[in-house]
Amino acid sequence: MNALLLLLTASASAEAGHAAEAGQPDPAAIVMHHVTDQPLGPIWSHHLVFFLAAAALVLVVVRVAIRGYRAGIPRGLATPVESLVLFIRDEIAEKSIGHDGRKFTPLLCSFFFFILVAALLGLVPFPILRHGHWGALAVTSTGNIAVTAALAAISLVAQQYAGISRNGLWGHLKGLVPPGLPFWLLPVMIVIEVLGIFTKPFTLMVRLFANMLAGHMVITVLLLLIPMLAGVSAVMGIGIIPVSLSLGLFILLLELLVAFVQAYIFTMLTAIFIGMYAHPAH
Repeated sequence: MNALLLLLTASASAEAGHAAEAGQPDPAAIVMHHVTDQPLGPIWSHHLVFFLAAAALVLVVVRVAIRGYRAGIPRGLATPVESLVLFIRDEIAEKSIGHDGRKFTPLLCSFFFFILVAALLGLVPFPILRHGHWGALAVTSTGNIAVTAALAAISLVAQQYAGISRNGLWGHLKGLVPPGLPFWLLPVMIVIEVLGIFTKPFTLMVRLFANMLAGHMVITVLLLLIPMLAGVSAVMGIGIIPVSLSLGLFILLLELLVAFVQAYIFTMLTAIFIGMYAHPAH
């Protein structure tokens, strides 16, 4: 872990030095450079590369897990993967959606594993040469609002599909309005419920994006303290090293927990919303 933080520190120092040479020692610009998407060409960018890498890694893990079955008994990687799939099916899908839960289990598993792998992949700094200096690149693709918006859009489609396939189009629309509501309140409630259709996935999008972005911003700021204070005084720069690395290590370990928590929350809330539209009476 300390080696990873040192790589990130070197990257932050290189960015600070480059900014100073350019006459723009702006810490905010350096932080935003680390956490926002950066182009790698006319088509590719950091977030796109890590997005495809996370998706490919999920597929590889699943294929390896499937090959780990021998006579119906999971071995190796298949054991933890099966445990997570069963947890999602039994504790999330079936308890939140009901007997229709198994139909949505593949979608929920896809959400969980992609968000988890993308978050964990973003904690691994990869060496990269920038501006003539070696640094580290650690990118979480779910820290991009476009990625979380796409995930939320898929969740929105699944929610509406659950309601329409279960109750029919008219039954789904009627289920949006609470029964026994006074007639004069219908115009207000219809507007509120229609807005609710979009606010649910919107909250999923913002929650995941903000949590993934915030962790990287905090780590970058903590490590950037070293070159910033070193520019003021060598003694201050050396003195802040153990403090900055210790706090950075703590946040990095916390990010490991956040990766699992955010994957669980997104999957759980999606299942709850699906269940609400599939069974509006409940």
